[in-house]
Amino acid sequence: MAFPTTYNGWLTYIRDWLAADEYSEAQIASFLDLAQLRLNREMESYGMEADTQIVVASAAPIVITSVVADFNKVRLVSVPSVGPLDVLSINEIKKLLEENPGTEGTQVKNYCIDAGKLYTYPVMSADTIDFFYYKKIPALSKTPPVDSNVFTVDHPDAMLYACLLAAAPYMNDDEKAEIWSASYLAALSTANSVSNHIKKGSTPLKREIKIS
Repeated sequence: MAFPTTYNGWLTYIRDWLAADEYSEAQIASFLDLAQLRLNREMESYGMEADTQIVVASAAPIVITSVVADFNKVRLVSVPSVGPLDVLSINEIKKLLEENPGTEGTQVKNYCIDAGKLYTYPVMSADTIDFFYYKKIPALSKTPPVDSNVFTVDHPDAMLYACLLAAAPYMNDDEKAEIWSASYLAALSTANSVSNHIKKGSTPLKREIKIS
């Protein structure tokens, strides 16, 4: 059986897999919503990768969603004139700023993300940041109509098992839940690892050979 290609198709598909008619359409829809929340939290697939350039215009921390509306998780923060920045905790950033006042505008080295804000050390006041991240994937929806997304097109198996796991607490069937959980974790692992295969293929990683 082919995977569904519409929102209503997914509702029917989930109901058929559960083999249960007692759930309302709203309940099935909630399983679908919960599954996509979980996938947005746990999946880091090739189709979720994105990048943008952030223009820094002041020394204030950057509210990420104000400049990257679909931000989900960070992959890499880089500055063109410097290269990739090293990540620190907010405590480490704050400590460095307190111990080294007056460093604003000098060459940036580190960053952290805390409470939805991007901090740098030293503080940047005017520059650009190359921001690489995972997108938050919009959920399927009846109104407005959204019939497909990265999860349904690229990872329908993970989507299905995530939906079934969302329904599992209502079914009191531990045996099925264990099978669905194992199948979901396998699909998730494949989705998260396939990105490297897409970008690198079978090319071996370059190694630096030092001769003493």
